Amino acid sequence: MTTDNVSIGRSFFENVLGKGDWASGDQIMASDMVMYHPSSPEPVRSSEAIKGFLGAFRAGFPDLNLTVEFAFAQGEMVAVRWRARGTHTASLFGIPASGKTMNVAGISILRIVDGKIVEDWVAEDTIGLMQQIGVIPPMG
Repeated sequence: MTTDNVSIGRSFFENVLGKGDWASGDQIMASDMVMYHPSSPEPVRSSEAIKGFLGAFRAGFPDLNLTVEFAFAQGEMVAVRWRARGTHTASLFGIPASGKTMNVAGISILRIVDGKIVEDWVAEDTIGLMQQIGVIPPMG
C-alpha cells in the first residue's frame, strides 16, 4: 500500500500538475478532496475546484516544468518534495505577465485513502515566487 501511495503522490505532481493531465487527476483525486494552500485564504474544496486552482497556476506559467525530488510514505500519508520552474507569460491570479522565470520548491503532505487523494497540505516558497516574478522586491 505504501508503494502504491507514493506512486499516486508522484502522479499527482508529475502528471496532473506537471503536465495538466486532468483526466488522470480524476483517477487519483477524491471528488471531495481538500487542498490547504498558502495562496488561498480558505481551503480549496473538491477535485473540480482544485483542478481549477491548479489550472490557473499552469495558465500563468504555460511552460511549467514540475519535478518530484523525493517522495516517501507512512501508511496513508505521503510526503512529496517538488520543484516548479517556468516563465510567467500570462496572468497569474490577476498578476499581469512579467516574462520572468521562477524556480520554487515546495513540500506537500498528501493523505490517500483507498487509492484517492483526500487531502493535500502545501508548503511552498510563495514569497520567493512573488520576488522572482517582480511582485515584491527581493530582500536586502
